[in-house]
Amino acid sequence: MTVAELPVEPLHRRLGVTDEELDEIRDRLGGRDPNDLELAMFSVMWSEHCSYKSSKPLLATLPTAGAGVVAGPGENAGVISIGDGLAVAFKIESHNHPSAIEPYQGAATGVGGILRDIFTMGARPIAILDALRFGDPGEPRTRHLVDGVVRGVGGYGNCVGVPTVGGELVFDPTYAGNPLVNVMAIGLMEERLLTLAAAPGPGNLVVLFGS
Repeated sequence: MTVAELPVEPLHRRLGVTDEELDEIRDRLGGRDPNDLELAMFSVMWSEHCSYKSSKPLLATLPTAGAGVVAGPGENAGVISIGDGLAVAFKIESHNHPSAIEPYQGAATGVGGILRDIFTMGARPIAILDALRFGDPGEPRTRHLVDGVVRGVGGYGNCVGVPTVGGELVFDPTYAGNPLVNVMAIGLMEERLLTLAAAPGPGNLVVLFGS
C-alpha cells in the first residue's frame, strides 16, 4: 500500500475532537460544519489542557469546604488556615503535552504559572514539589524528556528563589507517548492579606497597564 492509498483520518479526530464533540460544534454553529480554523480553535479550547473536560467531573466529587478552608474552588489557588492568623496557599498544575514538545520550557512555564497563582492570593511562595511520570528510561527520548523537565522545574524555581523540596519520579511504558508533569507550589501568608480573584461592588478602581 502506498502513502496515497492509506486511509485519511478525519481532521477533527487528528485534532483530538471526538465525533460527539463535532456534533456539538455543529449545533453551536447553527448546523453548519466548522471550517479548519474554527475546528482548530475548538480543539484547543476543548482540550483537557484548557477545559479539564475529563478531570473536572472527578474533582467535583472531592470535598471543598471545611472549618480551615479560607479559599476554595474558583480562586487562583486554595488557601487553608493554619492558625495564629497564618494560612497556606497551594496550587497544582499539569503541563503534560507542552513538556512532551519542549521539556525544559514546558516544565518551567508550568512552575511559573502556579507561582503566579500563589502570588495573586497574597501569599509568598516558599516551596515547589513535583510528580513526574515518564516512559521506558532506556529510550533516548525518555532520557531527553527527563533531563529537560527536571532542569525546567528546578531552573525556574531557582531563578525566583523558591526551592524544589520534594517529589516523585515513576517510569512506565504507559507514559511513552506523553509524560505526566505535575508541579505544585506552596505559599505562606497572613490571612488578613488574602486577595480574592473578584472584587465586586461599586467604587473599585480599574488600572490598565500597557497599551
